[in-house]
Parts: sequence; structure tokens; C-alpha cells
Amino acid sequence: MMMVGVSACVVGCSAAGWLGGTLGGVVGATSNDHCDRRFIADGGNNGPFCQEIVDTVAGGQFQDDCRTKFQAQTGDGRCTRTGVIAGCKNKKVNDDKSEVWDWYYDVRGLEIEAGVEAGSIFPNAPTTVADVNALCIDPKRYEDGAELANP
Repeated sequence: MMMVGVSACVVGCSAAGWLGGTLGGVVGATSNDHCDRRFIADGGNNGPFCQEIVDTVAGGQFQDDCRTKFQAQTGDGRCTRTGVIAGCKNKKVNDDKSEVWDWYYDVRGLEIEAGVEAGSIFPNAPTTVADVNALCIDPKRYEDGAELANP
């Protein structure tokens, strides 16, 4: 296996670059993870959004916090874009330089599937890009600010 890496590297990369790329899976590896607040366990704190963290070294901690604090569904990778209205890219600078987005969904279909009146599971859920933008610019929600993002 190492021979393949070395032979591929001979064509245009440094040994240090090859070594860093090879060991990246072991030391200092980053991941993308998500916390989907639309789907929670009993007693959880739901919301009409999924939060994703990109290029983090703390993916396991992020997922643990999501399950512990919100009883929400977690997973590897980014949030699904199916049903997304728009998102907010958080401007907070994380220690590991990871980036965080909250993707807001049209959740009316989930409420219909559950057989309840619209707004009873997700009161005040956004339904338009303008609604999401209002959340992005709300300093109570995003202390360091956030900018509107399209899926």
C-alpha cells in the first residue's frame, strides 16, 4: 500500500506532503458532521433546521453534544439539502477553523405526516428565504452574526 502512495507522489508532490496526506487519517483528521433538530427523541428540543459543522477535528464531540443537549439525530457528513429553504452561515470563528451552517427546512410536510396542524410541532418555522434571512440577521440567535446561504 505504501508503494502506491510513493509512486503516485513521485509525479509531483513532496515527501512531506505525501506523509501528511497519508497520516491525516490518523492524526488531526477532520470530518463533516450534522445535528438534525427536526428529528428528536422524547423530551428533546426540536427545531426546523439541521446544523452542520465542516472540517472539524471535534466531530465526535459535536455529535455527542447534539444527542446529549437536544436528543437530536446525528450523523456523519453534511445535512441533506432536500427540502431546504435556505441556511445561515455562522460567522463565529472556531478554534479548529471549522465552519458551521444551520439549514432551515420547510417542515409543513413533516407536520402533515404526523397528522397535526401546521405549526403545532414547529411553531414559527420559516417558510420563505426572507424568513430564514430574518433568522440569520437576528443577533439573539447568532451572537457573532450569520449570513444567508443558498443550498
